[in-house]
Amino acid sequence: MQPVVHACNPVVMRQIKALVAPILGSSDTLQDRQRRLARLGFTISRSEEGSYLATLPHGLRIMTLG
Repeated sequence: MQPVVHACNPVVMRQIKALVAPILGSSDTLQDRQRRLARLGFTISRSEEGSYLATLPHGLRIMTLG
């Protein structure tokens, strides 16, 4: 079964990716990355299907993380 990821406007998705890319690519600890993402309204959500970028506080999955 394919995990559910919220469909988003492509322009908005590119902006979100550009915003969080430096944080996700950093060598910081997971806790530090989570803190930095939370300031922007996002979190890293983990499940059996994998890791996702999700919104705070609702946890809406918007992007899978490789």
